[in-house]
Amino acid sequence: MQKAWPLILGGALVAPFVTWLPMLSLWAPRLGLPQYPIVSGIELWWLQAFYLVALGVLGTVIWRDGDPWLGMAVGLAGVTVFYRGATLGATLDQFGSVTLGPSHAAVFALGAVMLVAIRHVPGHWRHHLASLLAALGAFQVVYVFHQLAGYDVLWGRFDGGRLGLVQPIGTLAGVDSVSAYIAILAPLMPLWVLPFAIWVVWMGHSLSALLALLVGLCVRYRPDRHDATWTSVVIAGGAGLAFGSMLYLKGIATPAVASRFAIWKFGLQHAAVYDPVLGWGLGGWVNHVPLLQVHERFLPFGANELWREAHSEPIQWLTECGLIGGILLCGWLWTHRAAFVHPVWGGSVSALAANSLGFFPLHVVPISLVGLIVVGLATSRMQEAT
Repeated sequence: MQKAWPLILGGALVAPFVTWLPMLSLWAPRLGLPQYPIVSGIELWWLQAFYLVALGVLGTVIWRDGDPWLGMAVGLAGVTVFYRGATLGATLDQFGSVTLGPSHAAVFALGAVMLVAIRHVPGHWRHHLASLLAALGAFQVVYVFHQLAGYDVLWGRFDGGRLGLVQPIGTLAGVDSVSAYIAILAPLMPLWVLPFAIWVVWMGHSLSALLALLVGLCVRYRPDRHDATWTSVVIAGGAGLAFGSMLYLKGIATPAVASRFAIWKFGLQHAAVYDPVLGWGLGGWVNHVPLLQVHERFLPFGANELWREAHSEPIQWLTECGLIGGILLCGWLWTHRAAFVHPVWGGSVSALAANSLGFFPLHVVPISLVGLIVVGLATSRMQEAT
C-alpha cells in the first residue's frame, strides 16, 4: 500500500478535468473515446476515472505482493474501462440477458485479489485443502452416477427424485461443466476413486474435459515422481485410453469442433479491426460477438447458436485484452511455469489449463473458485507443510 498512494493523489488531480472529455470525444472521434451526451457524460467519465484509480491501486498492491504480470493485467483492465467506457450498472440486452458493463473488470480485479489472498494460506492447512477439494470432486462423481441411474435427489421433482436424466449434469447444471470440474480435481483424489472419475468424465463425452483429465493425471503421476507406482501409471494410462476412445468415436472433423474454430476466427478478426492493441475490454466478447452474429447472419455449420462465450479462455482473453493482454498473459505463464509441475497442485493447474483451451472454466463460478485455489497455492512462495 505504501507505493499505491500516488495513484490516488493523481486521480484526485485529474478527476476535475475529465469533464472536458465528453466534448473531446465529439470533437475528435478518431481518438476512439466513448461518445456520451455531454451532461450525463461528465458523471460517466468521473466513474470511469474512479475505476482507473481503484484498479490501478489494486494492480500496484498485487505487483508489490510479488506478481507484477497479474498486477499489470489488473491495471490494464482499469485503463481499458477508462479509455473505452461502458454502460455502468446492469442492462438488459435484446437477447434477454443481463450485461453488467465494467463489472467484468471489477470481477477480474477481485479475482486477482483472491488469488493473492489464497497464497497466504498457512502451510499446515494446505494438505487439508487438498483433501477437501478431492472430496468435492468425489461428491460430483457419486452424484453423476446416481443421475445416470435416473435419479436426482437434491434437485428432482416431488416424485422421489426420479427424472430419467439422459445426461450427467451433477450439481453444476451442465455436462461440460461437471466433467471439467471432476477432471480438474481428479489429480487430488485418492487412487481408488480415479477409475470412477475417469468413467464419469468419459460418459460426459466432453473432449476438453477428457483432455484435462489426461493432462492432469499424467502430470500428477508422471514416472519420474518418487510416489509414482505401477498402479498410478496404469490409471493415468486409463485416462489416455478414455480420451483416445472418445476422440475415435467422435472424431475431430465434427460440426461442434469446426464451429469452434469458425467462431474463434470470427471473433479474432472483428476484435483486431476494433482495436488490436487493447481489444474490446473485459466483457467485450458477450457485448459484441452475438450482435455481430445476428448482424452478419453468421451461424457456423448450421448451429443455431449465439456464442456468449468463446469456448476458449485464451482466445477470449486476446479479443478482450488485445496484444498488450497477450503479452501480459505470456509473461505471467512464463513467470509461474513451475506451477504446472507443482508436486501437489500441478496436476490440477495443468488440467485447468488444458480444459480452458476448448471450454470456459473461468466463466463458471464453481470451477473458477476451485481454479483460484489450485493456481494460488501452486504459485505461492510458501512451502507445503509436511
